[in-house]
Amino acid sequence: MGEKPKKKEEFELTELFLIKAGKTDWDRTFIGSIKRETNDEGEPLVRMKVVVKEGMIVGMARNQDEIGANLDDICLMKLDFGLHSKDGPKSKVFDSDFYHN
Repeated sequence: MGEKPKKKEEFELTELFLIKAGKTDWDRTFIGSIKRETNDEGEPLVRMKVVVKEGMIVGMARNQDEIGANLDDICLMKLDFGLHSKDGPKSKVFDSDFYHN
């Protein structure tokens, strides 16, 4: 007799992280999700996305330290300096605007 097929798990774990606008400003902290992958060469990739006021920030890097620092900076630019508050170069993807920065 053959082996029983493996049963697919009924749940999925989601890894979460925090980004923060500024070094000490804990009231401007946002939670996001992490997805870990590998590219075609077998190198690790980390994708993160977080919803902040008036938008979503997404990014990809080789490790979570690199992308975490970048997303903290982008969050600060969005909240304090109006990143994308004025129209600039963008593309339409699935009826949503994606800005080129």
